[in-house]
Amino acid sequence: MRSIEAMETEIEYQTEDLEKFEFPRPQTSIDDCVITGSGDSYVASLIAMYVSGYRGMCCHPMDIVLNPAIVRNRKVYLVSVSGATKATIRAAKVANKSALKTIAITTRPESPLAKSSDELISIRYRSTSIPTSGTIGFTASMLYCLSLVCKVKLNNVKKIYNESIALADYLTNYKIKKSPSYIILGNGILYPAALYGSLKMNEVFGLHSLGYSLDEFCHSPIFSIKSNDRILILGNNACDFRVSKTITNQLDKMGVSTLYVDCRKRSMIETLLK
Repeated sequence: MRSIEAMETEIEYQTEDLEKFEFPRPQTSIDDCVITGSGDSYVASLIAMYVSGYRGMCCHPMDIVLNPAIVRNRKVYLVSVSGATKATIRAAKVANKSALKTIAITTRPESPLAKSSDELISIRYRSTSIPTSGTIGFTASMLYCLSLVCKVKLNNVKKIYNESIALADYLTNYKIKKSPSYIILGNGILYPAALYGSLKMNEVFGLHSLGYSLDEFCHSPIFSIKSNDRILILGNNACDFRVSKTITNQLDKMGVSTLYVDCRKRSMIETLLK
């Protein structure tokens, strides 16, 4: 089985495995929590911060290494599917000196990260054991991070999966033009989704891809856009729609292909899973 096939298989595993997860209870004092991770795990941590209303803090592991005061007298949740991410392990060791408690969120209880932390939240799911870009691992990490700040209830995962496949087929076959460069935009909780999408474009297809918030994109990156760039906008609310329309009109004049994907009228969990 090749890496792409393994990725497809692990995406399908989610339809059966996600609803079997046993999540920890939401923390009673979210304000004292710091959630950290690298790459996909950083995105999972960032989503939890948005959902908590910024009560829970998210930062990169190296922020903790360089500025340990961030975690003083706080609970620190360190997210890494492999438990072997060097920056996250370093952050755990630094945090142990001043944090209230360090908790590893990982699939490997015997990993260096788990051994470097005070407590462990173990994630279990099926995998192909073939190196591939993270999908079910990211989803699991995200849901476990979310469970720290709110109650997570999953249902209709199979339905969401089927709708997502249909939407992806439609967009790739009829809407999104092929290009060596993709830029994904989103505000609020869809900003981390844009980041994750850009990471997958980098890892899976080897394409240039970046994720921005809508407003940040308009401050500077928009001036470096080329005609062969493809812009994908994830719309979250009416304000996003107005800003997106303005961006689309301007880019159309430049001959840049822009696609707006309406993510409104969905629950928070449905939006994130899709």
